[in-house]
Amino acid sequence: FCESEGLRSMQCRRAELQSLRATSSLAAQLYTGVAAFSTFGDTDDVAINLLRPCSAAMQSSIGGLVQRVAVQPGRCIHCGAAVLQPSSLHRNTVAYARRAGSVQKVPPVENLEWQEPLTVLKYPDPRLRAPNARIAKFDDKLKELARQMFLIMYQDDGVGLAAPQVGVNVRLMVFNETARPGAPEETVLVNPSVIEKGKAMAIDEEGCLSFPRIYADIERATKIEVQYQDLEGRLQQMALRDFPARIFQHEYDHLQGVLFHDRMRSTELEKVRQSLVDLEESFIAANPSIQIQRAPAANSKVAAKAKGFGSVSRR
Repeated sequence: FCESEGLRSMQCRRAELQSLRATSSLAAQLYTGVAAFSTFGDTDDVAINLLRPCSAAMQSSIGGLVQRVAVQPGRCIHCGAAVLQPSSLHRNTVAYARRAGSVQKVPPVENLEWQEPLTVLKYPDPRLRAPNARIAKFDDKLKELARQMFLIMYQDDGVGLAAPQVGVNVRLMVFNETARPGAPEETVLVNPSVIEKGKAMAIDEEGCLSFPRIYADIERATKIEVQYQDLEGRLQQMALRDFPARIFQHEYDHLQGVLFHDRMRSTELEKVRQSLVDLEESFIAANPSIQIQRAPAANSKVAAKAKGFGSVSRR
């Protein structure tokens, strides 16, 4: 590790994450953070989380960062000192830097606006793929948006809903595993991020309010630990297992611009392909001037490899 960044040892683990976020430079975080926390499974989320608190100057020079990462593997791009960086992570580090850079280009939102009444956008509406901004102001408008999202979620018999699904491109999600209005399980997560994702995976059927009457088996981690802000702006942390963990991952994908058919294996995708095409053709007929992103062609490997940038079927 780079001594000048104040990183203590090669054994730095999760206990170091908070200090890394607060004090380390963007460069050192990429090189040491990704390596140290790669065992947590979701290195792309970890890398992006580490990037977010960096200084504005470092954020604005993300292009230079990517270039220097590419030409100086194995060295801290902040000071040039040698750092511990497994070669297998170098290629991913460059990709993470590019992805994080695209996230940073979206300015935080202080004045929430939306069109009433809220309605659930249907695939392939391009707003489901648009970048989603962090929320910077915690006021009554945020609380009202969350309240309305719960209402529309329950109306559609859902257990989770992300703000981009109602045409509001901000990093906000609501969910309730019981689907019972007013139940204590109602959860609102503002600006959520993934801290740790377990290695154990499970396959189960999912649906999505933006993909009416389409269901498919999706593989997800059975355990996940997340960080978020509540409606008052307070930083919170929560560990989720099984069904709630699946709901979170589904909605978090929406905040990353990932739709649930992106996660389908090729065999599952083929089962629902015609339904996806029908939704695409219906949207095109109603919006002929709007360009859309279609589902991968038959036999494409894109779906099986989808990562990064849905509601879950009721039990």
